[in-house]
Parts: sequence; C-alpha cells; structure tokens
Amino acid sequence: MVRGMYAAASGALVAQSAVDTIANNLANVDTAGFKRTLLQVQAQPQRELYRFQTDPGKSPNARTGGVPVQTAIGTLGAGAQIYDTPADYQQGAIAATGNDFDLALSGPGFFAIRAGNGAVRYTRDGAFVRDQNGFLTAQNGDRVLGRGGAPVALPQSGKVEIARDGTVSVDGRNYDRLNVVEFANVANLRPEGSNRFIDAGAGVRPATNTSALQGSLEKSNADVVRSMVDLIANERWFDANEKSIKTQDDAVGEAIQTVGRSNA
Repeated sequence: MVRGMYAAASGALVAQSAVDTIANNLANVDTAGFKRTLLQVQAQPQRELYRFQTDPGKSPNARTGGVPVQTAIGTLGAGAQIYDTPADYQQGAIAATGNDFDLALSGPGFFAIRAGNGAVRYTRDGAFVRDQNGFLTAQNGDRVLGRGGAPVALPQSGKVEIARDGTVSVDGRNYDRLNVVEFANVANLRPEGSNRFIDAGAGVRPATNTSALQGSLEKSNADVVRSMVDLIANERWFDANEKSIKTQDDAVGEAIQTVGRSNA
C-alpha cells in the first residue's frame, strides 16, 4: 500500500515538472529563435520481490524452527522519473522585419557568440544590434563571432548588408563573415538558458546547409495550442496522482486505527 503511495508521488513530481516545462515554452512563444523544451519520461528501475519463509522440513533453526527459504515473486514498478529535457530543434517560421541587423537562419545552423564570461555559446536568436563601439552584438551585449573566431567589428555608420553565406559588408566593402555552425550530433547541444546552447560533445563544424536571411527573424517553435492542451492534461495527471496519494494515506490511517482498536 505504501509502495503505491510512492509511485503516485513520483507521478505527481513528473507532472509538476511537465507543467513547469510547458509554462516556460509558453513564456517564450514570442522569443526569436527559441526552441521548445521537451520532457522525456521513463519508468523507475523495477524492484525484485521475494518471499521469505521457513522450511520446517530442513535443519531446525533455534530462532525460527526451520531454515529460511527465499522465493522470487516477481518485479514491482516504482513509478515514473524524468529521463531528459532536450530541446526540439525544429525550424520555426521566418518573419520579415525589415531591420538590417535582424538575421534568421534557414537550415540547422546556429550563430556563434561570445558570452560575457568569455565562453562561446550558440543561438538561433538573430535579433542583433551594432553597439557604440561598432561590434555586432546580441540584445544582451554578447558579441557575435566571425569566421576567424573574433567578434564582428563594423564601422559605426554605413549601410550594412549580410549575404546568405554570412558575409558582412558595409557600403559595399567586405568586413567579415559570420561564424555560422552546424553540429554532427545536435542531441549533445544542451540548453543553458537565455536562449543559449552549450556544445557538450555535439561536434561543431562550419555550416554547409544553412543560409542567413537579412531583415528577418525566426519565430519560436513553441506551439501555443498544443502547449495549452498538454498543460491541461498534465494538471489533470497531477490531480489524479494527488488523489491517489490521499486515498492510500486514508487507507493506511484506517488500518492503523483498526489494529489499535483490536489491541485495546
């Protein structure tokens, strides 16, 4: 009976994590280049159950009167647990903005940027600006990297044009080329937060199947309708597990009271 309570509790915890994940996806539905987070769930490891009893037919035991015998009964499930929370890298819709510093990527590539701590991170969010020093940066100030690994530096004025291959020119003069990359195993690209990703063994390489689109932004790939349906389903799942916990707790309490009355 108590085992069932633990299984229901694990289901409630998974449902709560699912609600948190879906809520985060919904909160970023208007974030450029956002990739929704998925929740992968698996069963907890099963427990082997055994029955212990004494066999009076064997050599007697001073305490039990027989030899303890262990008999396998089978396995017992212990509920659910979260296996992983990967991102869904499906291409989002591309919307024209008319801003020369807005860039969308068509294909599986990512922009390489240098975070404030000096580490290289990757993003699909191409809402860039030219800062007061002429550097091409993300909205939070992270600098966009060129093909050579250095930040893209531009004159503080002039008409900026960015070709589909990432070549950046100002007033017709080439200055740099965006470091757009792809990954051999995108499953090892891990979300860090703030629409940034870390290469955790994904195998970074120069992009060959990705094009940069100037004056456009990639929309979030979070689906509002689907997310709302999933949110309702997981809230009901949480409620069902909560009721199961209460039912089993009430049953245990009643059993304890019954034993107490019988021993009175």
